[in-house]
Amino acid sequence: MDITFRTYELSDRTDLEEIFLLNTPKYFAPEELGDFLEYLDIFGDDYVVAVVDGRIVGGGGYWIRSSDHQGGLSWAFLRPDFQGTGVGKALAVYRIEQIKASGGAKMILVETSQHSFGFYEKLGFKLLSQQPDYWAPGIDLYSAVLELE
Repeated sequence: MDITFRTYELSDRTDLEEIFLLNTPKYFAPEELGDFLEYLDIFGDDYVVAVVDGRIVGGGGYWIRSSDHQGGLSWAFLRPDFQGTGVGKALAVYRIEQIKASGGAKMILVETSQHSFGFYEKLGFKLLSQQPDYWAPGIDLYSAVLELE
């Protein structure tokens, strides 16, 4: 499988919206779609699209805030038929490496749900806190951190 990553382009919006909806309501509440599209409008330069064999299969954002030496991962998802194939891990590692390469972060934060926390835990993230029904009924908030060396 040939996986490539590139910066989000406006022409990717429809594909990402479709993939987002394929992950609703298990991973995202339907009302979060507007928040995601607004995120792309504002922070699209820091959103990475995963492409396999010329097809967009998912994406994920990242941020770096040098004022307090924090980085973060946001809005990551894949087409359901690509979950468990290694694409998600490669996408997460790529974004972590982008944050590390900036030299501006000592830790990486992620706010996810109980459905995805185990994935991040395998990458070394440690749970900071959790809050039931935060994103929507049945979708809890799991805040986690990865300390950088």
